[in-house]
Amino acid sequence: MRASSLLVGLCTAVALLSTPTVGRASPPDVFGGGARSQAMGLTGASFSDNYEAVWNNPAGLGRARSTALGLGVQGGVFRLTLNGERSALDPYQATTIGFQLPLPFGGPLEDVLTMGTMIIAPLQTVLQTDIIYPEIPQWSVLSRTQSVHLHLGLGINLDRLVPGLRIGAGVAATANIDGRLTVKLEPGDQFVSETETQLLTAFSPGVGAQLDVGDFQFGLAWRSELISEIDLGINVEGLPIALPRITITAVPQYDPHTISLEGAWRPNRRMLIALQLAYRRWSQWPGVVGKTTSSSNTPPDPDFSDTISPRLGFEYRVGGGATEGTIRAGYSFEMTPAPASRLAPALDSEGNQRMGDDGSPLTTPVRYIDNHRHILSVGGGFRHRTAVGLGINLDLFGQLHRVATREHDIPLEGETDPLISGGWILVGGATLGVEWGGEE
Repeated sequence: MRASSLLVGLCTAVALLSTPTVGRASPPDVFGGGARSQAMGLTGASFSDNYEAVWNNPAGLGRARSTALGLGVQGGVFRLTLNGERSALDPYQATTIGFQLPLPFGGPLEDVLTMGTMIIAPLQTVLQTDIIYPEIPQWSVLSRTQSVHLHLGLGINLDRLVPGLRIGAGVAATANIDGRLTVKLEPGDQFVSETETQLLTAFSPGVGAQLDVGDFQFGLAWRSELISEIDLGINVEGLPIALPRITITAVPQYDPHTISLEGAWRPNRRMLIALQLAYRRWSQWPGVVGKTTSSSNTPPDPDFSDTISPRLGFEYRVGGGATEGTIRAGYSFEMTPAPASRLAPALDSEGNQRMGDDGSPLTTPVRYIDNHRHILSVGGGFRHRTAVGLGINLDLFGQLHRVATREHDIPLEGETDPLISGGWILVGGATLGVEWGGEE
C-alpha cells in the first residue's frame, strides 16, 4: 500500500509538471482587440475598418481598400490583493500581428471582399494555466491572458445593394491539449514514465454587420464561445494491485458567447463618439477542473451569471493631408460574472447532493475570485502617407483597470475575518503598421 501511495503521488506530480500552466480566456476578451479599440474603451463594432475588425466585427473588413500589415507589442501588470496581501498573477506580455488584403476580383466582386487576420501570441507561451481546485482562491476571469489566439475574417461590402451596408464572418482558433502519461514499475523497483501530448485546435465562429446612415454608424457582432480543454490520462502499470485510471480534465481557456451592439456618431469629420453594450453568456462556463476518476466527486457548479458591459469610446483627428494625428480615450464597465466566494452544495460522482452521516446536506468552499472592473483607456495614432503612396501608421494605447473592492461570503482557509479582494491592472502597447494601395 505504501508503494501504491507513493506511485499515485508521483503520477500526480509528474502530470501537473508536464501540463503547461494555463489562463482562463483570451487576451482580447480581457483587454480588447487592436490598439485603436483598446484605446477607445473596447469599442469598435461599428467603426473598425482594418484587421482589428477581425475581432471587433468582421463586417468592418468590407470597408478596407488598402493592403496593410501591422506588428505590435503589448504588456500588462496585475496588482491584485486578497486581504491586503499581493495575489500572484503572471504579467501579460504578447506580440500582435495583423494583416488585411482586399481580394482583387473584377466585375460584380470588385471592391467587395476583404480578408484579414490577427494573431495574439504571448511571449514564450502557447497555452498556460494553473489547474486549481475550486476551494483555493483563484482569479478565474482575469487569469485568461496566457494563450495564443488566431483570428481570421472575411468582410463583404454590400454598398451597391444597400448603401452603407457591410457583413462579415470570422473564426477564432486556440489550442486544446490531449495526451496520456503512463507510469510503469519495472524490475528492480524502478519507476519509468512515458508522456505523449498533442496540441489540437479549437474553433469559434463569429458574424457581424455594419450600417452607415448619414453621420451615424451602427454595428452588431456575435462571437460563439471558445473553449480550450485539457484531457490528460494517467495509467499505472506493473503494480501488484490495480489502480484506477486518473484523468486530469480542465477548461483552462474560455471565452463566452458574446453579442456586441454599438452605435457611433460623427458630429464632424474629425470627431467620433461610440457607445456599445456587450452581452456575455458566462452562465455556460463549466468551471476550471473536472473529475479525476469515474467514481470521484463532481466539482461544484461555479454558478456564473451572464453580464452586460457598457462601453464608451472617443476619437479626435488633428492635422490632415499627408500627415494626420489622432487622440483617443474611452471607458468600459466590466461586470463580474462570478458570485462572491461561498459554500456551495457538495456533489457526488453523479452530480447529486452529498449528505452527511446525520442526513444534512454537505457543502464545499468555492473561491473563484472576480470583481467589477472600471477601465479607463487613452491612446493616440499617427499616420503619414509618403509621396509614393506608402502609408506608415503608429498606434499607442494604455489602460488602467480599477478592480473594485469586494467582500466575500466566506474567509480564507484558517482565517475568520471576511475575505476582501481588489486591486489594479495596468496595460499598454504599441502597433507599427504599413499600408499600400487603395484610395488616397
